[in-house]
Amino acid sequence: MLEAENLIFESYSRVTPTLHGYDSETRNLAGIQQLFTEVNLPFDFAPTITVTGSKGKGSTSIFCAALLQAMGHTVGLLTSPSFLSVRERIRVNGQAISEAAFVEIIDDLAPTIRRIDAALPPDQYLSPTGLFLACAVRYFMQSGVTAMVLEVGRGGRFDDVRLIENRVSCFTPIMAEHLDKLGPTVPDVVWHKTGIIKPNSTAVSAPQFPQVSQQIEQVCHELGASFQQVGRDILFEQRRESDFQHVTINSDTFELHTPAIYQATNLATAYAAVSALHVGDIHQPAVSKIIRAVRLPGRCDKVSDSPLVFVDGAINRESAEQFRDSVLTLSHDPIILVTALPHDKDHVGLLETLMPHVVHTLITQVSAHHLHFTDAVMQTAQQLSANVTHQPAVFEAFAQAVEWSGQAGTIWVVGTQSLVRDALQFWRQDLENLLPSNPPSD
Repeated sequence: MLEAENLIFESYSRVTPTLHGYDSETRNLAGIQQLFTEVNLPFDFAPTITVTGSKGKGSTSIFCAALLQAMGHTVGLLTSPSFLSVRERIRVNGQAISEAAFVEIIDDLAPTIRRIDAALPPDQYLSPTGLFLACAVRYFMQSGVTAMVLEVGRGGRFDDVRLIENRVSCFTPIMAEHLDKLGPTVPDVVWHKTGIIKPNSTAVSAPQFPQVSQQIEQVCHELGASFQQVGRDILFEQRRESDFQHVTINSDTFELHTPAIYQATNLATAYAAVSALHVGDIHQPAVSKIIRAVRLPGRCDKVSDSPLVFVDGAINRESAEQFRDSVLTLSHDPIILVTALPHDKDHVGLLETLMPHVVHTLITQVSAHHLHFTDAVMQTAQQLSANVTHQPAVFEAFAQAVEWSGQAGTIWVVGTQSLVRDALQFWRQDLENLLPSNPPSD
């Protein structure tokens, strides 16, 4: 397994020390396109929804796959990043690809991958996103997949996922992100994202800032694609009850078992995208049953009841506010915050949002070694409260939080995705399956 995983990242690792600049200058899809052609992988294998955006695209992709599965499809799902295993990126009907199948496919593709990579110019590479995509399409073909949901790795116009023909392009909220790769401005980011729209297809979007909506709609007009937006063309409303929500989209009502208030918008966006794919009846009891049981790991995720533990990947003020508003009324005192934020995240916004509600804050790092941490997070936290502890060993920080919260308290684990990964491992979460094969009955 390790050898197969290393091959996925080998080409990218080769160029990483000298890889600087925008994706439009550094990314080239020709190598992955050649790989698909040489190993006979199709670009139009099954009806496909491609999902991009700045936040919520993983959850929206999972919802799309769940809806399609409930409608009777065998669904191939490609997402990123992974948490506990790279196999989580590739799923059929919610089940992660097995280690044996993953290794077999990568071993089969390996000679072609190595030959193509060896012939590339020194500044070009085969991206991990593209190689996961190739593995996924091969696996989906073997599994008899009848519909695909593909999450873009970053951007869209220069992301390998755009090579796959889609009927529906799906946009979650777009804002300033990866400006060093997609920027320098939000319109530049939108330009990258809209690169997934195909001529004469359908684009579906979550609510956006007006200038973002206008830019997406303009690209649709140029390509002869139709455009639908949640909140304008697709109406929805949500009503919260304790730790679950009732979400009504057009005429259908769902029970959404997550405290995250923002997931209602993601579900509505997925519902619109699946409806636009025109591959079956979305108005049936099995659909609401599977949505009730869907798992969204690491996204305002309750991983323990005693103590109550919520895990989330918020890294700025806005996402921290959404997390706080989702879980504060459900939390029991004392509340302990555990956070790890690398140097390039909005630590001030996150700490100012969450620390007023907790009795103690633990500043930690993560088990992954590729992230850069500074003293700035600790310094900011100490300015906001005297009850702050620096514990760089992440698993010791979790254990300390459990001791301080007691069985009756609450722990908020909030920060970079690598912290989420560590938390899911510490609290022994099983991420092999996100969707039930047999949805629960009423």
